[in-house]
Amino acid sequence: MTAIFRNWHFMRILRALIAGWAFFEAFRTGEWLLIMPGSLFAMQAIFDIGCCGSAGCGVPYSQTGNEIRKDELVVEEVRAEKP
Repeated sequence: MTAIFRNWHFMRILRALIAGWAFFEAFRTGEWLLIMPGSLFAMQAIFDIGCCGSAGCGVPYSQTGNEIRKDELVVEEVRAEKP
């Protein structure tokens, strides 16, 4: 429960503001479909997750031994002939 109240960064605050705006506009205008994106952004702000989950979109660093050296790289030039 205490994780909800800690580590508020820019994106988390922005999601909470977007959720608040969506809820406010839904009640002000009667456009009740705004409740759905408002709920989505509220859940993302509360649980500190994005569309990909908590750091789910991160690309792993390459492991040692898997790097390609420049002398091993083979480049072949291909030219198209004009008809």
